[in-house]
Amino acid sequence: MSYIAIGLTFVSIIFFIKSNFKNNLIKISTLVFIYMNLIFLGFFYFFNFLSGDGLNEAVIFHIVHGITGFGIDEYIFPGILLITFISFSIFLVQRLSSQIKYKTNKLNSLNIPIMFGALLSLIVNPLSNDIKDIFFYIDKDISSNMYMEEGNIKLIKNSKNIIFLYLEQFEQTYTDENLFPGLTPNINKLKKQSTSFTNIISPKATNWTIAGMVASQCGIPLITNIEVANNMGGMDKFLASALCIGDILAENSYDLHYINGSHLDFAGKGKFYETHGFKSIEGLEELKSRLLNSSYKSPWGLYDDSLYEINTDRLNNLRKANKPYGLFTLTLDTHHPNGYISSSCKNKSYEDGLNSILNSIHCADYMAGNFIENIINDDSFKDTVLVVLSDHMALKNTASSRLEEGNRKNLFLIFSENLPNQEISKPGSMFDVAPTVMSLIGANSSSLGLGRNLFIKDSLMTGGKEMNKIIEEVRPTVASLWSFPDISNGFKISLEEEKILFGPRSVRFPALLLLDNKNETQEVIFDFYYAKSLDKRIMDLKNQQKFIWIDSCIKIKPFIKIDRFTTDSFCSLVGLKNNKDYLFNENPEQLNKQLIVDFFNKSNKSFFDN
Repeated sequence: MSYIAIGLTFVSIIFFIKSNFKNNLIKISTLVFIYMNLIFLGFFYFFNFLSGDGLNEAVIFHIVHGITGFGIDEYIFPGILLITFISFSIFLVQRLSSQIKYKTNKLNSLNIPIMFGALLSLIVNPLSNDIKDIFFYIDKDISSNMYMEEGNIKLIKNSKNIIFLYLEQFEQTYTDENLFPGLTPNINKLKKQSTSFTNIISPKATNWTIAGMVASQCGIPLITNIEVANNMGGMDKFLASALCIGDILAENSYDLHYINGSHLDFAGKGKFYETHGFKSIEGLEELKSRLLNSSYKSPWGLYDDSLYEINTDRLNNLRKANKPYGLFTLTLDTHHPNGYISSSCKNKSYEDGLNSILNSIHCADYMAGNFIENIINDDSFKDTVLVVLSDHMALKNTASSRLEEGNRKNLFLIFSENLPNQEISKPGSMFDVAPTVMSLIGANSSSLGLGRNLFIKDSLMTGGKEMNKIIEEVRPTVASLWSFPDISNGFKISLEEEKILFGPRSVRFPALLLLDNKNETQEVIFDFYYAKSLDKRIMDLKNQQKFIWIDSCIKIKPFIKIDRFTTDSFCSLVGLKNNKDYLFNENPEQLNKQLIVDFFNKSNKSFFDN
């Protein structure tokens, strides 16, 4: 599609220059379509460099949730190219617009085809299609729950310890000796001592790190349509109502630890693990004091040799405690597009050493191999299940052309003393990881979310319907798992923290809370720079919709009868759409649960009629 859009844009520009446009409306419209198409193409290729898949769920997620801890160094040059291209596009359109005359309205027979050609180029633009796929999905109200299963998952008493080793973008394709001879000798050797699932895909909403973790631990996609993403940004918990591996283990008194070398704020990883039962959650800020040389870091965080050393120390301590444990960890060195090389591998290069990502994969194979061998050779291994998997498929990198020649699948290995050493080629997805693994540590798990236990059941992806279509159908169900805090648990506004407190839960403001007939929270909408502002959201509410709005007094002013405020800070407004009655507080900290309930129970009496 991108090449068609580029071709049509180029042709449109040539004909625009050479044609005699006598109708200025047609000429201006054509120029607008050309300009929009150029801008869309620029952003598409920039997003495609970031994600390998244009504007997708991953890009939207990170735009919404923030990029704290983002390894920005490797994206500076593409960013400069984008700015340069946009500047050139603006210059080109300005030059073309200088040809427009504003006094004639005659039509030329070629003008309309040229305009429609420019419009067609915008329609087929790959960014237009990405926007359509993300923001204009069909909201399925059909029985989506038919796919979602949790069951009553419980552990037996003699449950095993569990270790999850996520290898950043280390997909199974790298282990293909025909494509990459000698690249991963250690993993290839260890695969023979494991149960290896060789046909695991990353469907929609799973192909970036936090999404891969959610999929493999909770059996659900990380839905980020614009409404859900908007809500998620100010939430205090991450998928609070989802049932994940951590929730089940924590309920059974497991000592759960998460360790990674990047910032925990990046993509909300820290909040995810905190929400789902992990008590020890450590990232770059928590671990950097362990470094002998504080400058020994990549743009993303700790190098993997430092991370493995910390994990080994942690495992030694956990083994001494008389308590079941879970250790989940994520490497970084193989991050796209170029990868990074730990000092442990300075003398280890792959082939001629010119392909940077393959050098980092070769190094990662060496370090992961040592870590895995230390685990399976330890006496405690008899009580342990070790899971080694890629967090997601490799994104665009310096080896993408070779990867595309292979049968691309995720790495998914399970090491357990009583598990047969075998390859299982049954089709599966990242959703199937959680119930499959949980069955090996003593759980009665046949299903979890969209996941199925591949030892005893077939994956949903083999049921005749494409997995991506199933994901679209369960969007509303998954969206509800973010779980909004409710005023029945309390309601208090803290100006100092800029939070609304609902007992133990909280959300940030500015925020618009929508309530149902029982005064329970239907939705929480936050105010972000890219989203529709809350005052416009108010205007779009359905008739008699109950709402609580905390925002700047200036934004609330047009909705009330007060002309002046004694503060330029935050105010609160409680009301029903298209109802003259409302409850306004210039000091929102005075607003509480009882005032809200009393107002909605007596909404026929105006606050300002006293």
